Amino acid sequence: MGWTYCVIWFLFWSVSECWQLFNSQRVIRGEVQSPQYPRPYPPNLLKQWDLWVPGGYQIQLSVTHLDIKASWGCHQDSLSVLHDQKVLGKFCGQENSNDHPGKEPILSQGNSLTLIFQTNNSTAELQQHIGFAAIYKAVDVDECSKQDPGSGPLCSQICVNMPGSYHCSCHYGYKLHLDQHTCLLSCDSCIFDKHEGRLSSPGYPDPSPPFLSCKYIISVEPRLTVTLNFTDSFHIESVDAQQGPRCLHHWLQVTIPDREPMKLCGGKSPGLIATNSSIVRLDYHTNNEGLSHGWSLHYSTKAIDCGEPKPLLNGGITFLSGLQNQNRSVVQYHCNEPFYSFSQGTNVYFTCEADGKWRSNHTDVPPTCIPVCGKPTKLISAYQRIIGGREAPDDTIPWQVLLSVDGQRAGGMVIADRWIMTAANVLTYNGNPVLKEDVRIYMGQTDIKTLQNSPLFAASVHVHPGYNNPDFLDFDSNIALIKLQEPITFNSSIMPICLPAEGATYVTGMMGLVSGFGLTDFGRRRLLTNKLKYVQLPVVDQETCTDSITVARRTKDRAPSLTNNMFCAGVPEGGKDSCRGDSGGPFILRDDGRFWAAGIVSWGIDCGRQGTYGVYTKVSNYLDWINQTMQEN
Repeated sequence: MGWTYCVIWFLFWSVSECWQLFNSQRVIRGEVQSPQYPRPYPPNLLKQWDLWVPGGYQIQLSVTHLDIKASWGCHQDSLSVLHDQKVLGKFCGQENSNDHPGKEPILSQGNSLTLIFQTNNSTAELQQHIGFAAIYKAVDVDECSKQDPGSGPLCSQICVNMPGSYHCSCHYGYKLHLDQHTCLLSCDSCIFDKHEGRLSSPGYPDPSPPFLSCKYIISVEPRLTVTLNFTDSFHIESVDAQQGPRCLHHWLQVTIPDREPMKLCGGKSPGLIATNSSIVRLDYHTNNEGLSHGWSLHYSTKAIDCGEPKPLLNGGITFLSGLQNQNRSVVQYHCNEPFYSFSQGTNVYFTCEADGKWRSNHTDVPPTCIPVCGKPTKLISAYQRIIGGREAPDDTIPWQVLLSVDGQRAGGMVIADRWIMTAANVLTYNGNPVLKEDVRIYMGQTDIKTLQNSPLFAASVHVHPGYNNPDFLDFDSNIALIKLQEPITFNSSIMPICLPAEGATYVTGMMGLVSGFGLTDFGRRRLLTNKLKYVQLPVVDQETCTDSITVARRTKDRAPSLTNNMFCAGVPEGGKDSCRGDSGGPFILRDDGRFWAAGIVSWGIDCGRQGTYGVYTKVSNYLDWINQTMQEN
């Protein structure tokens, strides 16, 4: 015998229709009848109806007619009513018998109800009982009056019944907790904007009520900072843990912008808290566990004063806005252009912030003015030769240095505010570095007489460790550095030359500029010049230069060798060259509007001789050593 299920769903096609139904207070109702009603029902029958209404409602079932064959305990034909598999009633007989529900309706305990109609075949003759008819409807549940024993009220204060549901409400001065059941004392959004005042927990000095969620905000003008001063009487329930007291159920949290919140509890007063801020938020929380006697504090304010901004070396400060050195005051740092600049951008602004410090982008460290390299304020319009060449106008070669080493003249170039680059052979004697006391450094002038009035002194001398030239035939690694005792302030007459970029190229035929105070032609004689001279020379192919040295060796017993750490510059007809006294001076190239130190005057075979070229230390090969030496010293 098979089971037959008839499931009746009183759902609706859309949510909007469902809401429209309940908002208009329409009633869900329906009717259930035995098969073939009002004609006699058939034998061997098992029929089931599953009734359902929305949550928040019960089903009220009323049997309007009953005519089911009677039997002891209704064990043959019967109508059973169940909720959640629990039998609420089992009926048979007729309306006037004892085995039917009578006029009292059946009320389900939830929003579902099951009806089962069962018949058997024990009667051979055709029976004339017609079965049953029943109606049902959805009845709203009054949740506010129906509460489980021992669970407490649904709402801590006011319960309002609604069709299909309920909601909780609170008396004046309280607000509904996030759990939508508990009413809390309303103590949030209390804003204090006076320059001083007092705050305390609700009911202080009496114990704090449970379920508190209080918020206090102290907000004053941005030029002021708030200081909290807690009284000695402080008690907020804490829980002892292995790591110390924990603020588990009750706490007072102090929140200051841009700082980690402080969660306070226990029996010790926090005392004085300087917030360094114009805004402070306090959140006081309690629940129904533990007991706290609360807290009290006095707050005061004072004006923020950041003091004078830190000075900027080789730059200055301009006051832009706000009260002088007080909160929200703004200053702008600037470098002494065109000789110094910031590494990134030209506008650097610092603001006096609430903690009494000048800051820009979360740093209180002033910017650094970086020297501008390789950009003289005046450019040479035409190039001549050093050997009988032309005098350099003022401020056109501002990196040029004149060295006097134990009375001997040499050249060099400024590469940083405390560093001079020159040749190693200038700073060695009998294979050893010269004493720093024997070195004098001159710069800033193009006339020897004026130049020698203001010597600078060496703090240390650094010869490249790879330079070893006892017989003047090995000029490899011919590079050295001098550290000055005092830093230089750059201007139009003294400016550093740029170091080569990583991967700098030396293209054959590229024109460079050599300068110095060395020998120059005066008629048939060569004398040391009293004026800074310059000449323009092209870079020479390495193979061409090597061949010229091979030819020169045929007329001279010995000549130095050319290595990959050197390059040549000059013209095959001669007459343009550096010479004695120029050693250590610069060979510069220009790229993208900047001059850079391509070479150091190193050695040559007869100054300006036809078929020979000047040889220069290739600076780009020594960048690591230069940077490491300056960093470590």
